[in-house]
This record gives sequence, C-alpha cells and structure tokens, in this order.
Amino acid sequence: MSFVTWLREKLLGPTSSGAERRRSERYPVTSGLEVIADGRTSACRVDNVSAGGVRVVPTVEVPVGTVVTVRDPATGMSLHGEVLGHEGGGSRVRFASEDAGIIVSTWMRMAGESESAARVDGT
Repeated sequence: MSFVTWLREKLLGPTSSGAERRRSERYPVTSGLEVIADGRTSACRVDNVSAGGVRVVPTVEVPVGTVVTVRDPATGMSLHGEVLGHEGGGSRVRFASEDAGIIVSTWMRMAGESESAARVDGT
C-alpha cells in the first residue's frame, strides 16, 4: 500500500453514500499562503484545510470558477485549484488533485500543531 493510499484511508475513511457534501474533514489552520490568479498574487491566511481544498481569508477577488495556484511562500510548495465560492470574508478553493491535497493538508495541520506547541512552550 502506498503512503498516499494509506493516508487517504486514514483521512477519508470509508467512502460515504454521497449524502454528505464534504468528503473529508476540515481542520482549522492559521498559516500564510499566496493565491495566484490571472498573474496577480494575493496574500492570504488559511482558515481551514482538508484533503479536498482550503478556505482562505480575505476573499480572493476573482470570479467563481477561476483556476488559481495556492502557494506556501515559506516552502514554495504549490497546488492548482479552482475557486468554488466566496462567503464570510473568505474564498473556498478546491484542489485539482485530491492526492496532493491529502499530503498538503496533513503537512499544514502538522505545521500548525508545531506552531501552537511552540507558542505554548514559549520557544
């Protein structure tokens, strides 16, 4: 079993009947990201992340359906996605590749947990 397959099973569990709108659990993360669309870069913060996508704030001022690149400026890691909607001062972006999304969402959650632990420890 590949690492991505194992991670997919851990995060997504058994396939649902389709009754739920979201296939994967969302995790709160506060990390800086860049959203690149039409040659413009918007500095954003992650509100939450899942294997399927990310919600960023503030709203990325592009039409729904726009293809974007979500990039972590600290590591250079980037993924392509599509803007699904805008609400509550933020934008929802679906990752083009769920396999890549699984890896990125896990990495972001782990980085967020490390930052939280460092703040608590004072380091």
